[in-house]
Amino acid sequence: MGTRHADLILHSGKVYTLDPKKLTARAIGVEDGRIVAVGADNEIKRIAPRDCLKIDLGGKAVVPGFIDCHTHFIQMGIDSMAVELSRAPTLREALELMRSAARKIPRGEWVVGTAWDESGWTNGRFITRSDLDACCPDHPAVAHRVCGHLSSVNSNAISSLGIHPGTPGAEVDASEDLTGILREDAVSIARSATVPDESTKLKGLARATKRAHSLGVTSIHDNGEAGDFAVYLDALRAGKLGVRVWFNTPSSTLDSRIAMPLSTGHGSDWLKLGGLKVFSDGALGARTAAVSEPYQDDSGNRGMFVHERDELQRIVSKANNAGIQLAIHAIGDEGISLAISSLAAGLAENPRRDARHRIEHLELPHRSHLRDMHRLKIIASMQPNFVGEWGGPNGLYSARLGEKRAAMSNPFRDVLRARVRLVFGSDCMPFSPMYGIHSAVNAPYPAQRVSVADAVEAYTRSAAFASFEEQVKGTITPGKLADLVVLSADPFSESARMSSIRVVRTIIGGRVVFERSATMRT
Repeated sequence: MGTRHADLILHSGKVYTLDPKKLTARAIGVEDGRIVAVGADNEIKRIAPRDCLKIDLGGKAVVPGFIDCHTHFIQMGIDSMAVELSRAPTLREALELMRSAARKIPRGEWVVGTAWDESGWTNGRFITRSDLDACCPDHPAVAHRVCGHLSSVNSNAISSLGIHPGTPGAEVDASEDLTGILREDAVSIARSATVPDESTKLKGLARATKRAHSLGVTSIHDNGEAGDFAVYLDALRAGKLGVRVWFNTPSSTLDSRIAMPLSTGHGSDWLKLGGLKVFSDGALGARTAAVSEPYQDDSGNRGMFVHERDELQRIVSKANNAGIQLAIHAIGDEGISLAISSLAAGLAENPRRDARHRIEHLELPHRSHLRDMHRLKIIASMQPNFVGEWGGPNGLYSARLGEKRAAMSNPFRDVLRARVRLVFGSDCMPFSPMYGIHSAVNAPYPAQRVSVADAVEAYTRSAAFASFEEQVKGTITPGKLADLVVLSADPFSESARMSSIRVVRTIIGGRVVFERSATMRT
């Protein structure tokens, strides 16, 4: 053990290191925010001086801090301050929440609802203009669907935003009247009217960070607005950044990043500039993901591309040539084909050996897509919680795609069998790694089901690789950051009870940032 002296030790536990060289241990020694030793209890206790903080794990499991590879982190915190519609069990109750919120604010101010999901409502349908007119007659109102690719607005909002029947993404009925339903680009128009100031964003960041700590999330990959990076930077300078951030910027920032130049990975252990977030297609919930066969519940619709083929290719090649990692949103099989062909062309032009480009979501890949991804070393950044929320015979996937396609969606097992690097994130729907692990391990269809070890690795060791940080995080190994999670039960031996496992402690940089008391609800 040499002359090392820990200032924190965790002992008498089941330590799952995720390090292939030493898979399990009993204790961990930490000094100055870094792991200095991993081993048996007596080994670690020998480097603990009297004033060292000692945590008796009581046999509980410890894993590396969870890394959520796909979030909208600040937005999640901001949404928690709006009218939360996610728990409304019916359309009627969602609209009543909007009505109640409108009564509490001055006439003419915006009423903003978030995260409604019609798939859980009986005879569920999208919220419309007339619905919001009835409950918010004196206010402009917008209600954002959980997927972020569809929103609904009322007549006051339509007037305020200048939306008309020719606005791209604004739905019209058979009479060419606006229904109030907005998709893709039109959603951005609605969001632009309610952009929060930096003070509100900082409050949102604080709320999101508190939630992250309670769920064992120590690092996030955020796909925020361009201005959000400054919010993270201000929090870092003020000593208030409580999670480690890999920040993917929107495609609109490409030219400014090249001009600066700001390459992927620029920053510190707390805040790094990540890749470039680009959209290939839309989302299944909004029926805008590009699919080769029409939607089961909308027979004339095969979704849409966000960028024309030539434009996406131009963005991909330009970013790849500049050494910028690409994180391409692609959900439908046609959207995935476009993303892969664009990456293949970019890498043929400039065959970077360690680009670590990513496809975000990858919900409907074919086996040929996975073979191409393996060949091109493209990372699959997927969301197992989607299966937990919308999988199974009666879920949204089945309604949108039919059961045959639903059974082949989100094929985590097949991704791994194709030797494609798999990483997990939540897209904040909902934000919870343990729920994601549970959803992948107990998925309804064979192509989706993976082992506990594979699911945990996708949230830790492989997740660190996706942000070029495998040397500093992702495993419990000497020299790495002391980002750790203590669980209430052992997921590796109690997978049948996975849904009841909770985070007991979260440690970031050797500091306990969350501790579940005996009286807290589990």
